[in-house]
This record gives sequence, C-alpha cells and structure tokens, in this order.
Amino acid sequence: MCCAMIWLFDFGSQRSDLQPISLYGVTLFSAQSFACARDVVIVFTLCFPAIFLLGLLPQVNTFFMYLLEQLDMHAFGGTATTSPMSAFYSFVRSLLVAALLYGFCFGAVKVPWEAQHVPVLFSVFCGLLVALSYHLSRQSSDPTTLWALIRSRFFPQLDNRNPEDPLLEIQDPLPAKLKSSVREILHSDLVMCPVIAIITFAISASTVFIALQPVLSYVLYALAGLVGFLTHYLLPQLRKQLPWCCLSHPMLKSREYSQFEVRDAAQLMWFEKVYAWLQCMEKYFIYPAVILSALTTDASAVSSRHKLGIYSDPLFITVAGMKLLRSSFCCPCHQYVTLSFTVLFFRFDYSHFSETFLLDYYFMSVICSKLWDLLYKLHFVLTYIAPWQITWGSAFHAFAQPFAVPHSAMLFVQAVLSAFVSTPLNPLLGSAVFITSYARPVKFWERDYNTKRVDHSNTRLATQLDRNPGADDNNLNSIFYEHLTRSLQHSLCGDLLLGRWGNYAMGDCFILASDYLNALVHLIEIGNGIVTFQLRGLEFRGTYCQQREVEAITEGVEEDEGCCCCEPGHLPHMLSFNAAFGQRWLAWEVAATKYVLEGYSISDNNAASMLQVFDLRKILITYYVKSIIYYVIRSPKLEEWVNNDAIQEALHACSSPSYADSDPTFNHNIDEDYDHRMQGISLASFCNVYLDWIQYCTSRRDKSVENDRNSHLVTLCFGLCVLGRRALGTASHSMSTR
Repeated sequence: MCCAMIWLFDFGSQRSDLQPISLYGVTLFSAQSFACARDVVIVFTLCFPAIFLLGLLPQVNTFFMYLLEQLDMHAFGGTATTSPMSAFYSFVRSLLVAALLYGFCFGAVKVPWEAQHVPVLFSVFCGLLVALSYHLSRQSSDPTTLWALIRSRFFPQLDNRNPEDPLLEIQDPLPAKLKSSVREILHSDLVMCPVIAIITFAISASTVFIALQPVLSYVLYALAGLVGFLTHYLLPQLRKQLPWCCLSHPMLKSREYSQFEVRDAAQLMWFEKVYAWLQCMEKYFIYPAVILSALTTDASAVSSRHKLGIYSDPLFITVAGMKLLRSSFCCPCHQYVTLSFTVLFFRFDYSHFSETFLLDYYFMSVICSKLWDLLYKLHFVLTYIAPWQITWGSAFHAFAQPFAVPHSAMLFVQAVLSAFVSTPLNPLLGSAVFITSYARPVKFWERDYNTKRVDHSNTRLATQLDRNPGADDNNLNSIFYEHLTRSLQHSLCGDLLLGRWGNYAMGDCFILASDYLNALVHLIEIGNGIVTFQLRGLEFRGTYCQQREVEAITEGVEEDEGCCCCEPGHLPHMLSFNAAFGQRWLAWEVAATKYVLEGYSISDNNAASMLQVFDLRKILITYYVKSIIYYVIRSPKLEEWVNNDAIQEALHACSSPSYADSDPTFNHNIDEDYDHRMQGISLASFCNVYLDWIQYCTSRRDKSVENDRNSHLVTLCFGLCVLGRRALGTASHSMSTR
C-alpha cells in the first residue's frame, strides 16, 4: 500500500496541468503538495524496521479494518464495525450512496441559481440525502443478518439442513430475532424513507432556507444549543448518582432507587419520556433543519463562484451533508458542543478563516471527536500522576518523585499522539514500555471470546459419570454471563435511548457490578435504534488489589464528613469537601447504583437433601424415565436405531421373559416398575407402567412406528431407561438409595 501511494504521489508531482485548491490556507492537489506527501511516505516506509520492532503497526487484517472504519466514520459519518468484512461492506456502501448523491448535487450547482430560487434538482438531492442518510443510520455494519434474511426469502434451498444433524433440536433463538428485527426495520424504512424524501423536497423547494437568512440560521443554532444543553448535560447530570460530584444523591430518581429488592421491570419515569422526546426532536427536526439550511446557503454561493472547483464543490457538499446527517441520527450526544464551537469560532472569533459553514461544521466534527478522545486520555493521565494520588510510604518516594517528571511529560505527548491516530494510551496498562500501542479499531478486542458452557450437549457421558464438570464456578459464571448477554440484547438499546446509562458514544466501557459477579460492557456500534456491544466477565477475586477495585467502585461516599484534616461535616444532601474532591480524581464515575436487568441467581443445591422422602424420589424417577422415552421417540434418528442390526443384537437378551436387571441401584420404594418376583426391572413390569406413555408419544409422530409389547421400539426404550437410571445412580454416588 505504501509503494502504491509513493507511485501515485510521484505521478501527481510530475503533472503540471493539475488545478490546485486552497482549503483553510493549505494548498492541496498541487505538484509541490504531492511531492511533499511522497517524501513523507518514503521516510515512513524506510522506518518500517524500527516501527515493527516497537510494535507500532498492527497485523494486516487489523490495519485494514482500522483504516476502513476510520475513513467511514470521519468521511461519511459511519459507525464502528465488528470485522474486516463488515468494515469493507460499510465503506463500499457509503461510497455507493455518496456516488449516487454526487450526480444530483453536481447537476444542481454547475450553473448559477436565480435569485430567491432553489432548483428542483437540488430539492431532489436534499430529499434523497436526508432519506438515504436516515436509512444508513438504521442499518448495521454487519451484513450477515441481512444476507441471511435475503437467503431465507429468495434462496430457501440454501437453508435446508440435514435432518440427522444432532444439533438441529438445539437452536439459538438469537438469529431468528435478529432477522425479525432487520425485517421490521426494512419495512419501516420502506414507508418512512419516501415520506422523509417528499417532506424534505417540499421544504427545500419552498425557498424557506433562502428567504429567511440569516435570521433562520441563528435561530436554529440557538435552538440546537439550548435543546442539546438541556438533553445531554442538564438532564444526565440531574440523574447521576452524584450530580456534578457535589450532591449526595440523584435529583431525578427512578422508582426503584429506594427499593432493596426489585421484583418487576423498571418503571418508565416522566423525565425518561422527556429525554426520549427531546432526542427525537434533535435527531429528526433540529439538526436536519440546520444541515439543510447550510446546504442550501452554501450551494447557492457555490453555484455562482466555484471556489474549490466545479467538481470538488459538489463533492464536498455531498460528503459533508451525508456525514453530518448520519452523525446526528446515530449519536447526537456531542453534536450541540460541536455546533456551538463551530458557530463561535468561525462566525465571531476567526470569521476570516471560514470557508463555508457546511465545511466548517464538517471539519470541526472530525476535530472535536479527536479532542474528546484527548480529553479522556488527559483526564486519565492527570489522575495517574497527581501527587495526592501517590502513596508516600517512605523516604524513597520523596526521592523518586522528581525523576518521574520526564515520564509524566512523556505521557502527555503520548496522549496527544494516541488521540490523533485513535490508539490505546498504553499497549498494556501498567507496562514498563512507555510507548503507545498500535492503531486498532473501536472493537479493540479483535477476537470473539465466546463462553464455553459445559452441559450434556457438549460433554461425553463417561465424563459426566466420572465427575460433574458443569458444577464448577467457571461454568456457572459462563451461564450467568450468557444469560446476562441475552438480557442486554433485549433491553440495552432501549435503556440507552431512555438515558439510563447517561451519555454514551462509540467505544465507551461500562462496568455492571453485582454482589459477586461483575461484567464489562463495551459499546461498539451505535446506530439509530441499533447497538452492538461486547460483554466480558470480570472476576475481581483472588488478590487484595482486585478486591479493592470492587470496593472502590461500589463503596458510598455520602457519609464522609472530612474537610482536609478535620471533620466538620457537610451540608444536607451535599458531599463533604474531601468526598467531592476525591470524586473528581477517579478514572471512572458511577452512572447509577440501581440498574434493573432481568437475571437470576445461581446456587448449587444437593438433590439428596431435597428428595429425602421416598415418594418424592419416586416422582422424580417416573418423570425422568418418561423424559427419556419422549426424547427417544422424538429423535429424527429413531427409525435408524430401530432397524439397526447391531442395536437389535445387543438388546436381544433384554427381550427374554426371564430377563431382569437386578442392579443394586433399583429399589422397590423408588422405581414404580420394580418387579418384586424377579428382584429387578423386567421388560414386562416396564411395559405395565410405561407402555401407554410410549404408545401416546408414538401417536404424536408424523410417521407411525410399531409400538406393541414385543416391538423393537419398546425394547429400545427399556434398555435406554435402564441405562439412564443406572447412570443417574452412579452420578449420585449412592448405589442403593440414589
């Protein structure tokens, strides 16, 4: 790739017929700029040995995913991706939509406009731009679910599976739910996109964005800033556990805040409804109006004077409008800050640097995203190196602190570089190598570490009889985290839209802490009504440091009454000075202490103590045997088993009238089909109890199977039920009473 860039830049540096453009005082696409870029890439290529030695470049697939993801996010307003294939799909999808819109925009601005008139072609462009941006914002970057939906609709023969597949009965419900969700989104967009396009076309053709300038623009800027401040600053602060790190409890509390144990789903509060409605107003009315106003004003100016060139001007208008609309649809949390800063900087402070408001807003959105990342990294660095955060345990600490100043300065430089190229601050937290990590996508856990649950479907019977591998803590925790992931898949997106997690953005990490288990939720893709996340189980057990981390996250500071070295107390409903100061120097903040999520508690109960009465054990064994019979008859391999010669030969002895299994496991107090005369379980006694159940289960099959007393089916069920009961007795380690 570097060699291709060197060749391309060298080719551009030798061309004398190129028309350079000037953007914010920087000359682009000139022979000198191409030569400078070529020299930079050559030096970068020559430094490859040192760069690879220090581990500053990722592997090829990671870099490919990172590059396409960054281009899609910062150029076209896309979201984070989950794999190299999804990154390529999202980037190509954005390119195709931009190419389609570019044709309409080019046709609309290539000739000068009449005064107080908007061409019809430009109104069509605006309608398509808003509708397609809305549609793209609601689509996931992962094409697998969409392809599965298309395949099941148009190519159903590709979904035919072998009926003998043993995993056919164990189906994950998630793919069907995802396909249903994608289908509903497509049906909704099929109706909403034409409606949005028609309404936008009508508003744009009415010349309202030209006739009411410049008053309309400032009214829209003020409205966007006011609603954004109220929605994304004031309301989240009032709902935090410690508002502004000064108050000791939330001002706007959920109904479950004071409950010790929540038994129902979280109740919808009035301020959550207000938050959702204000977000809808922002996404679907205010920011589209701001962007359409800027589009119309800039396109009218560009049609009269092509500042960047007849081909470049419509390109910048298309790409900027697409990026800003998609960003406002997907995650409007920081849009009001970006818009306010753009207006103040380019309209009042440095108006002579402004190109057009649309380009100013476009480039400022990219710069602000980097500045937010830099702000978070600097907050972490300052928290890490603050003198009052250091343990002064001996004279050595006082001697060593001055030598830590160069290291602290290096951390600031490292934070700036890592924010610029979107890399983690350190390769490994606590590493002794103070060099930033290699560039990586938002999904920095590149590998999917799925839980490996141990149960009967993936464990050999001999292993289950020898020991119970599913009873250890790791397996029980895996089941808990798997269930937690399913619950979040149903509720996370809605809770984010209701503001229950506070402000959020792509790449944010949240820790869900409970009494014994903790989980880290990493938000990856955030769209308009869709969220992709990763969940990691955190085991804060084993060492003092890990246990102290949990205590620091969960401990309350409301009772702290300290102020420097004394304890004068604090005002009602306020934090003390020490507590308020300490909360500002943490690498995290508590968003909420009560978050309601569907789950369950795991406990290991001993069946022997629960089923001490013989009657209860008899009921258990009866249902256990009926379950074995049910699953045997329901199996798609039943006919193969019944007609198998090896199985018939092995069960031939069981069909004899004098045969009875007299294993000590069987007991007349527990087994309902116990034969007192033969002191065991015989085929005749088994049929007296379970033959009716066998015949009923057989009658529910599509294909009839012989099911009289002397049939191979009854003999097969008898053998398997005896085997199952003996396995149960062996596993219980009590051969006589189970």
